[in-house]
Amino acid sequence: MDNLTFITTVAPGRSLLDLQLLLASIRDFGGSLAETPIWVCLPQNHADVPDQVRDYFETLEVGLLNFQIDGEVQSFPFGARVQAAAVAEKAFSSKTSLLAWLDSDTIVLQDPTELLLPPGKVLGYRPVHHRLLGTAWGEDLDPFWELIYHKCQATIDPDDFMVTHAGEKIRPYFNAGSFVIRPEAGLLERWWQVFREQLRSPDFLSFYGKDQLYPIFMHQVIFTGVLLAAIDKGRRLEFSSKINYPLHLHWEIPEQHRAELINDLITVRCENILNEPGWQEHLPIQEPLLSWLENQLNLKKSLGASP
Repeated sequence: MDNLTFITTVAPGRSLLDLQLLLASIRDFGGSLAETPIWVCLPQNHADVPDQVRDYFETLEVGLLNFQIDGEVQSFPFGARVQAAAVAEKAFSSKTSLLAWLDSDTIVLQDPTELLLPPGKVLGYRPVHHRLLGTAWGEDLDPFWELIYHKCQATIDPDDFMVTHAGEKIRPYFNAGSFVIRPEAGLLERWWQVFREQLRSPDFLSFYGKDQLYPIFMHQVIFTGVLLAAIDKGRRLEFSSKINYPLHLHWEIPEQHRAELINDLITVRCENILNEPGWQEHLPIQEPLLSWLENQLNLKKSLGASP
């Protein structure tokens, strides 16, 4: 059986405690994968980690992998995340069969064995939560996506489509916050190379000025272009909608696609919803998960308040 390693990172300027729910949830709810190695790619400016936080990470047996952020991407949205993924791929390509990338706002709710790719599959993915910059299936590519396909050397498959969590049928547009890859394929290094080459290309600057969504999601559209160029449909596995469910968009999802009970999901993304007053009353969460979340949020506060 393939062995798997969990990888994540924190954004520059953010606290390691932003990872606390993710890390604790893997250890508490990960089932057969609860003892799987977890590594955090740590920007160099996080080198001085408070002792109480470092002790907490050691208790969970979480490793820290330092890297120096490239100056070209330091101020670009999610640029450090792309670099971190490439750093992790290089560091672990000979040590693990599968890398499972989970963004820092992910929570694991039950055994995520669905993440274990079967033989012949190189990528496991979820579509984006909702369309935004994506194009509807059957429509022509717009000028922005035409440029992405050109720069990434991707080709159009007219039969290739995805359905977002919001139920929209779109051309391929991969969510870059939750995926599994085989590191020997070098996909994350390729993502980093193309992103670094294109993020400030004059070809894209005009789009950045039109809408802030373009620079915000540049990492994700480049991710999509690189994957489409490198991996044919037969070597990709789309995970079920129980993976990477957007908790923060729960009530925006059409009823037929909306989870009836959060406890039944496998992994969720929460962004800032758990920081909102009264979140417990606004989401269909039952015990014991509800108490676990409340206890973990209290622990995060205590760790953050420790001298």
